[in-house]
Amino acid sequence: MKRGFDWEAYLDRVHRDRPALSEAVVRRLQSGGASPYHWLARAVSPRAATVLDVACGTGAMSRELVAPGRRVIGVDVSVARLDVAAQRAEGPFVCADARQLPLPDDSVDAVVSVLGPVVIQPAADLFAEVARVLRPGGIFAFIAPTILLARPHELVRSLQLVAHLRARPRFPGPTEVTGYVEALEGTGLRKVEDARERYHVEIADRGQAREIIDALYVPGSSPRRTQAAADWLTSRVERRGPVRMSIGMRRFVVLKQLHANPAGNDSPENGVEAG
Repeated sequence: MKRGFDWEAYLDRVHRDRPALSEAVVRRLQSGGASPYHWLARAVSPRAATVLDVACGTGAMSRELVAPGRRVIGVDVSVARLDVAAQRAEGPFVCADARQLPLPDDSVDAVVSVLGPVVIQPAADLFAEVARVLRPGGIFAFIAPTILLARPHELVRSLQLVAHLRARPRFPGPTEVTGYVEALEGTGLRKVEDARERYHVEIADRGQAREIIDALYVPGSSPRRTQAAADWLTSRVERRGPVRMSIGMRRFVVLKQLHANPAGNDSPENGVEAG
């Protein structure tokens, strides 16, 4: 990958050409009968009346958050994805840069994002804007992939996939979010959770193999190499039956600290539920 790669142009093209593909794949990921969307939604208190979904895409997470008496606002820069979201849920859905949210200060009870901090860069700008719109005591929860849960044979399979793609799947920012703790400095946000969960997806035919490959962000690959990777994965299915792939996800939750708290106890109004 050459320095100065235009991630914004790449993501705009991918999201325009395949607006709903990421949602389709993430929904197929399961752990105990639940998807990553469900796991992220559990970080939001039932008392949160206004929730902001950053980088909402086609609105899958926004739909997961719908509850009586709650207003869910979806924000994304992709018009194509927002068009799909508007067809599937009431919204509102707003086309805007998450680093310049069109919302007043202290106006939402919780903020969530699927992959937002690994796609929206620099992350410090995103965190600062989230801190601005969050009410004191509110939480910002997001999920991103992690390789730390991968088992040796899964790493081997991943390396084989990379060999066929001749490029590794990647994001504009790091998926291991330890570096984001530094980005929280000066925002009034404090980490309260860093958890991991293992998800599985079964690939049983050529269509599902191609779906998985096409959902990856692989800016260094080519259509020919993408097809080669899909053919390789399909051949494994045809030889050995359905292939079960595992993907680790990480849930990171930060709290906007209360303005006045002399005792040092940041008791949030919107607490994180047990994982």
